[in-house]
Amino acid sequence: MNIQHNSKSTKNAGFTLIELVVVIIVLGVLAVIAAPKFINLKSDANRAAIKSAVGSIKSSVSLFKSKTLTSGNNLTDVVTFSEITGSNHQPWAATATGTGFNAGYATPPEIFKAAGLDVNDWRYRIYVENGSYAVAAAPKSILDIAQPTASQVKATNCYFNYHWQTAGTPTITDIDTGC
Repeated sequence: MNIQHNSKSTKNAGFTLIELVVVIIVLGVLAVIAAPKFINLKSDANRAAIKSAVGSIKSSVSLFKSKTLTSGNNLTDVVTFSEITGSNHQPWAATATGTGFNAGYATPPEIFKAAGLDVNDWRYRIYVENGSYAVAAAPKSILDIAQPTASQVKATNCYFNYHWQTAGTPTITDIDTGC
C-alpha cells in the first residue's frame, strides 16, 4: 500500500486577513454604538445628583419651616434645630458660626447639613446676591476645582443654586443642560 500526502490538503491553524478585518469592523461598529450610551450614563448620573439634591433641599426647607412654626419662633428669629441654623423659616445658605454666619469652607453650609448633602461630593461657592447669601454647587465629577468661584460653578451649566431669602421662601433652581 502506497500512501501519498498531498501538500494542498494540510490546513493552517490561523485566521485569514479577511476574517481579521471583518472582526475589527464589527468591533468598531459596536464601539460606535455603545460608547455614546456609556457617555450618557455619566450625564444621567450628574442630572440625577442635581435633581436628588434639589429634592432633599426642598424637603429640608419644608421641615425646617414646620419646626420653626411649631416651636413658636417669629419669622426673623435665629433658630437652631438638630445643629442646623437658620432664620426666616429656612436654613441658611452660609455656614453658622458662634456669633453669626460666614461664607468659608471650614464647615458645610447649613443647607447642606439640613439636606444631608456630603460636601465631598460637591464643588460649591457661598456668595452674596441681592443682599443675602446663596450657594451654588456642581457635582465634583463636573468641576474639579477645590474652591471655585460662583461664576465657575455656574459656567458648568450643571449645578443647583439655593438662595436664602428674607421673605421666608428660598429660591431653589437647578440647571442641568451641561451635565
